[in-house]
Amino acid sequence: MDNSIRIDMKDQPFITCKGGNALWDSSLMFKRLSPLMSPTGKEELIPAEVIVCRKCGKVPKFFYDKAKEIPEELRSTCENSIINP
Repeated sequence: MDNSIRIDMKDQPFITCKGGNALWDSSLMFKRLSPLMSPTGKEELIPAEVIVCRKCGKVPKFFYDKAKEIPEELRSTCENSIINP
């Protein structure tokens, strides 16, 4: 018996910002790992992928709510909404 749930993605809503933007970009932020904490004994740069609003260039609330360490100055102040396809 197949107990898997089938989800039709065409029935799922898109997320937009209040400004009407529905397009998002993937960007990288980097964290610096001190040589004292690095397993190599050298400074390391650790990439962290973030999503940014293509309109304002900042990280939307739906993303920074899950990634609390995003700096305040990079957080978008526009609210997110959900629109139906």
